[in-house]
Amino acid sequence: MKRYFWLISGLMLLLVGYFGQPKQVQADISDISATPMIEDNDVTDRFQLIVQPNETRNITISFTNYSDAAQTIMVQPTNASTSASGKIQYTTIIKPGQNNLKYAFANMSEAKKITLKAQSTKDVTFKIKIPSGRFKGLILGGYNIYQTAQKNNPNRSQVAIPVYITETNKAVGGVLILKNINAAATNGQPHLYANLSNNQPGLMKNIDVHMVIERKGLAEFFHLGLKAMTADQHYNTVAPNSTVPIGFNQKQTPIKAGTYVVNGTATSGKTKWKFSGKYHISKAQAAKVNKQSTNLIYDKTWIFLLVIGGVVLLIILLVVLIRVQGRKNRN
Repeated sequence: MKRYFWLISGLMLLLVGYFGQPKQVQADISDISATPMIEDNDVTDRFQLIVQPNETRNITISFTNYSDAAQTIMVQPTNASTSASGKIQYTTIIKPGQNNLKYAFANMSEAKKITLKAQSTKDVTFKIKIPSGRFKGLILGGYNIYQTAQKNNPNRSQVAIPVYITETNKAVGGVLILKNINAAATNGQPHLYANLSNNQPGLMKNIDVHMVIERKGLAEFFHLGLKAMTADQHYNTVAPNSTVPIGFNQKQTPIKAGTYVVNGTATSGKTKWKFSGKYHISKAQAAKVNKQSTNLIYDKTWIFLLVIGGVVLLIILLVVLIRVQGRKNRN
């Protein structure tokens, strides 16, 4: 009997020791300005062009290097996109077809690498070739400007010169649809993003989004897994033909593969959209994001339950053995 008692005690001490100990888990561009050269216009921070099909326009940007050393900058044309914080940005190359985009600004103008001498100013002309086909609404392009020395730095400083292009100068409304979800590491933390899409060539303003995302799995069925996450986000502006990401910061909780259900609404004035969809995050996607994240805390609930279950089963077996042995001794 003593032998069985010490065996059970040893197992319980091992269990407490394992779970009781703490575990460690592992703009402006500096000294450079860019100014759009615009004449006779009240708007001075962007180019506004009313165009005809197959037309060619030339615009000029003045660059000044205030530093005492020569600097090289890259000027890259692209379409506007919408950030998770509700700002217009020009940091990603947008291609035709994305969010029903008809014409990409990157195909209408050229990228240029420009070297600026110390304490100098240079005016650079860019050619914009308007497509031969007609288009409605707004093509919102822009020149993303950054130092070439910072090309591979995701936190590089950059500025943008917007270019508004329209044929009719008539406003077109936007339409929001639920596009998909994806996982990404942002600032070292794992995020899930529910992505809406403005699939129209219209600039949208003052959008309020309420979104709920939850994982559907065995652990969640027993209320042992991830809890439903809620996001409320205001977007001052949404770019035409752009993805609208709604971020869910999981902080130190790793991304889990599986099926996720998304439900939500978006409102703009009296207009309201409702969203609902079911999507899958693969094991490869989850592993990639978790690898790029830091200080993750992995949930050991299932391991704990399995070990507890094993110990309980072992105790039952030992009790049965003790009773069987006791009956044999009485006989």
